Amino acid sequence: MLASRLKKVFLKGREILDSVLMANKVVEDLKKNGRSGLCLKVDFEKAYDSVIWDFLYDMLHRMGFHNLWISWIRGCLESATVSVLVNESPTEEFKPSRGLRQGDPLAPFLFIVVAEGLVGIVRQALKANMLTGLKIESKEMEMCILQFADDTLFLCEDTLNNVLTLKAITRGFELASGLKINFHKSRLAGINVQSNVVVCFTKILNCIQMEVPFKYLGLEVGGNPRKKQFWEPVLSKLKARLCVWKGRFLSLAGKIFLINSVLTVVPLFYLSLFRALVSVCKRITSIQTRFLWG
Repeated sequence: MLASRLKKVFLKGREILDSVLMANKVVEDLKKNGRSGLCLKVDFEKAYDSVIWDFLYDMLHRMGFHNLWISWIRGCLESATVSVLVNESPTEEFKPSRGLRQGDPLAPFLFIVVAEGLVGIVRQALKANMLTGLKIESKEMEMCILQFADDTLFLCEDTLNNVLTLKAITRGFELASGLKINFHKSRLAGINVQSNVVVCFTKILNCIQMEVPFKYLGLEVGGNPRKKQFWEPVLSKLKARLCVWKGRFLSLAGKIFLINSVLTVVPLFYLSLFRALVSVCKRITSIQTRFLWG
């Protein structure tokens, strides 16, 4: 019941493709106008397991939730007990002091509440001129952070001050919320930035350098959908799912069902944002025809 009510607050009018669309718009605008910028894709270390409950309660209060509602959330979290299996024998039960149970329908929405704290810190840094985002649409709109659940992408100008500020923001957020960013898995990309400068910034952040285009939320950012190479990952997945040898053990109805399910999952996500080439559509048709008739 609580999850259903929270869904109306956080997910109304929001789609996963919105963040990918905005990220592509920013990169495309930088390339088109010859401007430079940085994209930092961060990875949270054991995100759901490390959330500090006091920080979550404080965020709920700051976002205007009633004390009665917060007490309900507190009851859902603090009433749980955990037992560990050691040599197939359970230990004594104990109460956890942090973390959100994955699989609980309430957990994703509570994580969004915690992640809003990071957005608030970024807003304060922008307001204090300690951080400079990337401006698009004739510099009328400024983008600095894109978030969808635990997938976070920072966008900023390629200055040393911005890099140091991002490191301070993520460190401060870690101390407050418990969400630690794993910089060894985080990646930094530069658009129209010299390679040696990007390498210097990656050493400061202790992260990995990535090239444009890069993957964000399962889709490419900065790629050109008018090139055949852009669609190769999609075609490769289709070939792997619809191998001819798999069809030998299925009836005609089973083959049709598998084709429909694969076509719904694999290419539809890309096609929701990008327009496919005619040659790509023909190859998709060829793959499914070959699988169907062997």
